[in-house]
Amino acid sequence: MGESRLPAVIATAVAVPVAAVAGVLIYNAMAPAAEEHSDLVQADLSPVTVTVPELNDEDAVVCLALTATAPDTAGGLEARPVEGGEGAAESVLAYGDPATVATCGAEAVAVADTAAVYKLNGVCWHSDEEGLEWTTLDRQVPVAVRVPEENEQPVDVLNDLSKAIAEKVPAAADAPTGCA
Repeated sequence: MGESRLPAVIATAVAVPVAAVAGVLIYNAMAPAAEEHSDLVQADLSPVTVTVPELNDEDAVVCLALTATAPDTAGGLEARPVEGGEGAAESVLAYGDPATVATCGAEAVAVADTAAVYKLNGVCWHSDEEGLEWTTLDRQVPVAVRVPEENEQPVDVLNDLSKAIAEKVPAAADAPTGCA
């Protein structure tokens, strides 16, 4: 009986070290590739210093409802904490690096009925000429989103934020014709 086990013992004695060496070689081949790309995923998610809007009590409640239920990501960008004084976290959101900043309680934008407007997930938006500053047109409390030039797809961020805005910020009684 001892002789019939000998080939199995020899096979095991050879296979285990070969598997260990193969594992080390594969790990070493893949590890440098992961390290090379680690700088691509290391975003600065430190607090963003923001300007806090002055809000009346009613608007502050609406903005708090929005920021308290805002998504953890918008357009694939991770949420970042905000600082800038009392009420910053209750009225301002930030995402990604460089930061895309959404301010609840922003100054309302007046546009002509013929102005280009964009309806995203139930929210009507107007953009400045550069496409960097977007403001809601159909909400009781305006929300402005400042998008850095590096963000080539601001609509992705606006789509995700629009869902929360439509849920938490009541619609205004009047809005430009294009928002209907």
